[in-house]
Amino acid sequence: MIKRKVNNMLALAVLSLLHEKPMHPYEISATMKQRGIPDVIKLNNGSLYSTVESLLKQKWIVPLQTEREGKHPERTIYSPTDAGREGFHEWLRELIYSPVKEYPHFPAALSLIGHIAPQETIQLFHQRIGYIQKDIVERRAGIELVLAKGLARIFIAESQFIVHQLESELNWLQSFVRDIKDGSMTELQDGEQVWKYSVPVFEDEL
Repeated sequence: MIKRKVNNMLALAVLSLLHEKPMHPYEISATMKQRGIPDVIKLNNGSLYSTVESLLKQKWIVPLQTEREGKHPERTIYSPTDAGREGFHEWLRELIYSPVKEYPHFPAALSLIGHIAPQETIQLFHQRIGYIQKDIVERRAGIELVLAKGLARIFIAESQFIVHQLESELNWLQSFVRDIKDGSMTELQDGEQVWKYSVPVFEDEL
Protein backbone atom coordinates (compact mmCIF):
# COMPACT_ATOMS: atom_id res chain seq x y z
CA MET A 1 0.00 0.00 0.00
CA ILE A 2 1.48 3.33 -1.09
CA LYS A 3 1.75 5.97 1.64
CA ARG A 4 0.11 9.24 0.64
CA LYS A 5 0.13 12.63 2.32
CA VAL A 6 -3.62 12.79 1.67
CA ASN A 7 -5.15 9.39 2.34
CA ASN A 8 -8.68 9.79 3.71
CA MET A 9 -11.66 8.50 1.73
CA LEU A 10 -13.25 11.94 1.60
CA ALA A 11 -10.30 13.16 -0.49
CA LEU A 12 -10.88 10.28 -2.89
CA ALA A 13 -14.56 11.21 -3.21
CA VAL A 14 -13.68 14.88 -3.82
CA LEU A 15 -11.23 13.91 -6.56
CA SER A 16 -13.86 11.65 -8.10
CA LEU A 17 -16.39 14.48 -8.42
CA LEU A 18 -13.82 16.99 -9.66
CA HIS A 19 -12.77 14.40 -12.23
CA GLU A 20 -16.30 14.71 -13.65
CA LYS A 21 -16.30 18.52 -13.75
CA PRO A 22 -14.92 21.53 -11.82
CA MET A 23 -16.96 22.32 -8.69
CA HIS A 24 -16.92 24.48 -5.58
CA PRO A 25 -17.07 22.79 -2.14
CA TYR A 26 -20.77 23.55 -1.65
CA GLU A 27 -21.63 21.76 -4.91
CA ILE A 28 -19.30 18.91 -3.99
CA SER A 29 -21.12 18.47 -0.67
CA ALA A 30 -24.57 18.67 -2.27
CA THR A 31 -23.64 16.16 -4.98
CA MET A 32 -22.25 13.72 -2.41
CA LYS A 33 -25.47 13.86 -0.41
CA GLN A 34 -27.57 13.45 -3.54
CA ARG A 35 -25.64 10.31 -4.50
CA GLY A 36 -25.66 8.82 -1.01
CA ILE A 37 -21.89 8.97 -0.64
CA PRO A 38 -22.10 9.90 3.10
CA ASP A 39 -23.51 6.40 3.60
CA VAL A 40 -20.02 4.99 2.99
CA ILE A 41 -17.73 8.02 3.49
CA LYS A 42 -18.04 10.30 6.52
CA LEU A 43 -18.87 13.86 5.49
CA ASN A 44 -19.18 17.16 7.31
CA ASN A 45 -18.44 20.68 6.14
CA GLY A 46 -15.40 21.12 8.36
CA SER A 47 -13.71 17.95 7.14
CA LEU A 48 -14.62 18.75 3.53
CA TYR A 49 -12.94 22.16 3.57
CA SER A 50 -9.85 20.81 5.34
CA THR A 51 -9.66 18.03 2.75
CA VAL A 52 -9.82 20.59 -0.06
CA GLU A 53 -6.97 22.49 1.60
CA SER A 54 -4.92 19.30 1.86
CA LEU A 55 -5.48 18.52 -1.82
CA LEU A 56 -4.38 22.05 -2.68
CA LYS A 57 -1.16 21.65 -0.69
CA GLN A 58 -0.57 18.30 -2.39
CA LYS A 59 -1.07 20.11 -5.74
CA TRP A 60 -3.70 17.58 -6.75
CA ILE A 61 -6.29 20.33 -7.33
CA VAL A 62 -6.10 23.99 -8.32
CA PRO A 63 -8.57 26.90 -8.08
CA LEU A 64 -10.05 27.84 -11.45
CA GLN A 65 -12.23 30.83 -10.61
CA THR A 66 -14.53 32.33 -8.01
CA GLU A 67 -18.21 33.01 -8.48
CA ARG A 68 -20.99 34.67 -6.51
CA GLU A 69 -24.71 33.89 -6.64
CA GLY A 70 -26.99 36.55 -5.20
CA LYS A 71 -26.23 37.22 -1.54
CA HIS A 72 -24.15 34.06 -1.15
CA PRO A 73 -20.43 34.53 -0.38
CA GLU A 74 -17.89 33.97 -3.12
CA ARG A 75 -17.26 30.33 -3.94
CA THR A 76 -14.03 29.00 -5.37
CA ILE A 77 -14.31 26.42 -8.13
CA TYR A 78 -11.62 23.73 -8.18
CA SER A 79 -10.32 21.36 -10.81
CA PRO A 80 -7.88 18.42 -10.56
CA THR A 81 -4.34 18.75 -11.87
CA ASP A 82 -2.75 16.08 -14.06
CA ALA A 83 -1.03 14.76 -10.93
CA GLY A 84 -4.39 14.71 -9.17
CA ARG A 85 -6.04 12.75 -11.96
CA GLU A 86 -3.19 10.25 -12.06
CA GLY A 87 -3.11 9.97 -8.27
CA PHE A 88 -6.87 9.45 -8.10
CA HIS A 89 -6.87 6.54 -10.56
CA GLU A 90 -3.82 4.92 -8.99
CA TRP A 91 -5.36 5.20 -5.51
CA LEU A 92 -8.76 3.88 -6.63
CA ARG A 93 -7.23 0.88 -8.42
CA GLU A 94 -5.19 0.04 -5.33
CA LEU A 95 -8.25 0.13 -3.06
CA ILE A 96 -10.11 -2.22 -5.40
CA TYR A 97 -7.45 -4.90 -5.82
CA SER A 98 -5.66 -4.74 -2.46
CA PRO A 99 -7.55 -5.66 0.76
CA VAL A 100 -6.93 -3.18 3.58
CA LYS A 101 -6.67 -4.18 7.24
CA GLU A 102 -9.68 -2.64 8.95
CA TYR A 103 -10.79 -2.62 12.57
CA PRO A 104 -14.62 -2.67 12.67
CA HIS A 105 -16.29 -2.42 16.07
CA PHE A 106 -18.49 -5.51 16.01
CA PRO A 107 -15.69 -8.09 15.52
CA ALA A 108 -13.80 -6.30 18.29
CA ALA A 109 -16.81 -6.76 20.58
CA LEU A 110 -17.10 -10.42 19.55
CA SER A 111 -13.50 -11.01 20.63
CA LEU A 112 -14.61 -10.08 24.17
CA ILE A 113 -18.05 -11.66 24.17
CA GLY A 114 -17.07 -14.23 26.78
CA HIS A 115 -17.71 -11.53 29.38
CA ILE A 116 -21.44 -11.56 28.51
CA ALA A 117 -23.59 -14.48 29.70
CA PRO A 118 -24.95 -16.76 26.94
CA GLN A 119 -28.62 -15.91 27.56
CA GLU A 120 -27.94 -12.18 27.50
CA THR A 121 -25.88 -12.68 24.34
CA ILE A 122 -28.93 -14.25 22.69
CA GLN A 123 -31.04 -11.23 23.66
CA LEU A 124 -28.43 -8.78 22.36
CA PHE A 125 -28.06 -10.72 19.11
CA HIS A 126 -31.83 -10.71 18.61
CA GLN A 127 -31.79 -6.92 18.98
CA ARG A 128 -29.01 -6.64 16.42
CA ILE A 129 -30.83 -9.04 14.09
CA GLY A 130 -33.88 -6.78 14.23
CA TYR A 131 -31.85 -3.70 13.33
CA ILE A 132 -30.13 -5.49 10.46
CA GLN A 133 -33.36 -6.91 9.04
CA LYS A 134 -34.89 -3.42 9.05
CA ASP A 135 -31.77 -1.99 7.41
CA ILE A 136 -31.82 -4.63 4.67
CA VAL A 137 -35.48 -3.98 3.87
CA GLU A 138 -34.92 -0.21 3.65
CA ARG A 139 -31.78 -0.53 1.55
CA ARG A 140 -33.39 -3.00 -0.84
CA ALA A 141 -36.36 -0.67 -1.27
CA GLY A 142 -34.01 2.22 -2.03
CA ILE A 143 -32.09 0.15 -4.58
CA GLU A 144 -35.26 -0.99 -6.32
CA LEU A 145 -36.53 2.59 -6.43
CA VAL A 146 -33.47 4.06 -8.14
CA LEU A 147 -33.19 1.12 -10.54
CA ALA A 148 -36.84 1.59 -11.50
CA LYS A 149 -36.06 5.23 -12.27
CA GLY A 150 -33.38 4.12 -14.70
CA LEU A 151 -30.19 4.59 -12.67
CA ALA A 152 -27.40 2.38 -13.99
CA ARG A 153 -26.37 -0.43 -11.64
CA ILE A 154 -22.75 0.77 -11.64
CA PHE A 155 -23.84 3.71 -9.48
CA ILE A 156 -25.25 1.49 -6.72
CA ALA A 157 -22.50 -1.14 -6.55
CA GLU A 158 -21.59 -0.06 -3.01
CA SER A 159 -25.24 -0.25 -1.90
CA GLN A 160 -25.61 -3.79 -3.21
CA PHE A 161 -22.32 -4.78 -1.59
CA ILE A 162 -23.50 -3.41 1.77
CA VAL A 163 -26.76 -5.39 1.52
CA HIS A 164 -24.76 -8.52 0.74
CA GLN A 165 -22.57 -7.92 3.80
CA LEU A 166 -25.63 -7.35 5.99
CA GLU A 167 -27.26 -10.56 4.76
CA SER A 168 -24.07 -12.51 5.47
CA GLU A 169 -23.90 -11.05 8.98
CA LEU A 170 -27.58 -11.83 9.53
CA ASN A 171 -27.05 -15.48 8.57
CA TRP A 172 -24.04 -15.73 10.88
CA LEU A 173 -25.88 -14.16 13.82
CA GLN A 174 -28.82 -16.52 13.43
CA SER A 175 -26.48 -19.50 13.19
CA PHE A 176 -24.58 -18.41 16.31
CA VAL A 177 -27.83 -18.05 18.27
CA ARG A 178 -28.83 -21.58 17.24
CA ASP A 179 -25.47 -22.91 18.43
CA ILE A 180 -25.95 -21.26 21.83
CA LYS A 181 -29.47 -22.63 22.18
CA ASP A 182 -28.56 -26.22 21.25
CA GLY A 183 -25.91 -26.32 23.98
CA SER A 184 -22.92 -26.90 21.71
CA MET A 185 -21.23 -23.76 23.05
CA THR A 186 -22.44 -23.78 26.65
CA GLU A 187 -22.66 -25.95 29.75
CA LEU A 188 -24.45 -25.88 33.10
CA GLN A 189 -22.61 -24.78 36.21
CA ASP A 190 -24.55 -24.52 39.48
CA GLY A 191 -27.77 -24.51 37.47
CA GLU A 192 -26.64 -21.61 35.29
CA GLN A 193 -25.81 -21.71 31.60
CA VAL A 194 -22.22 -20.58 30.98
CA TRP A 195 -19.80 -20.66 28.08
CA LYS A 196 -17.68 -23.74 27.54
CA TYR A 197 -14.04 -22.79 27.97
CA SER A 198 -11.35 -25.02 26.55
CA VAL A 199 -7.87 -23.73 25.79
CA PRO A 200 -5.61 -26.17 23.91
CA VAL A 201 -2.02 -26.59 25.02
CA PHE A 202 0.43 -26.58 22.14
CA GLU A 203 3.68 -28.52 22.26
CA ASP A 204 5.85 -25.43 21.82
CA GLU A 205 4.27 -23.98 24.98
CA LEU A 206 5.32 -26.93 27.16
